Amino acid sequence: MLNFVNGAPFAPGRARYFDHDTDPREGTGKIFVRIIPQGIDAPILAQLDTGAAWSVLNAEIAEELGLLNGDGEPTRLSTRRGSISGRLESATFRIVAEEGRSLEVEAIVFVSPEWTEQTFLGYAGLLERIRFGVDPQANDFYFGGYDGA
Repeated sequence: MLNFVNGAPFAPGRARYFDHDTDPREGTGKIFVRIIPQGIDAPILAQLDTGAAWSVLNAEIAEELGLLNGDGEPTRLSTRRGSISGRLESATFRIVAEEGRSLEVEAIVFVSPEWTEQTFLGYAGLLERIRFGVDPQANDFYFGGYDGA
């Protein structure tokens, strides 16, 4: 995978990312990676968004994880659809590696029954907790924890 100059691991996991999800209305390329939320058996696609205030779970996924009726901090989130009310909840995700090691990360996520759009991986509460790099020539997403895991 990716190493620092001194040979220490920077990102010991790699997965190919997708430029598009299944929504035909999305006309431009994005970065979609496979994650498995703890409590769900199959991978889901989530869009990387380093400009997002929080990771945002689709309401159906949040419901399946039992997070919609949680007791997390109430907050409002400004989205492309306007401002929506929800809560900040804790969730654990595994970023799925095709080569190297998958990474389990505890995250703070925004959930709301109003959010029926794509699941996003935002900077605060998730991406800030991992190392990651992107190779757009090969559609490779490299990732790892700060401890080299």
